[in-house]
Amino acid sequence: MEAEILGEIKDTERKADETIERAKRECESIVQEAAKNSSKMLAAKEDELRKLQERKIMDFREKAKLMKEEKIAEGKIQAKQLKAKAEKNAAKAVELVLNRFEEMI
Repeated sequence: MEAEILGEIKDTERKADETIERAKRECESIVQEAAKNSSKMLAAKEDELRKLQERKIMDFREKAKLMKEEKIAEGKIQAKQLKAKAEKNAAKAVELVLNRFEEMI
């Protein structure tokens, strides 16, 4: 009878050890799977962030290009206005110089 009880105890201990080993393997497997999944998620988020940054840079470049074109157009308009004003004033300047010259004579 004692031998039976001791046998049952050893069998129970063996089953407990097997259960503990199985639980450890499952735990390691879960941890490895979680690490693999987190690495995939991190890579996906980094890729998403890179794409977002690229989009922002492209948007900024487009905005800068539009601003540049707008400033160039404004500059051309101002240059035309200044040229027209200069041409208009050129005739007055010539007239003024001629008048002064005539006064000197």
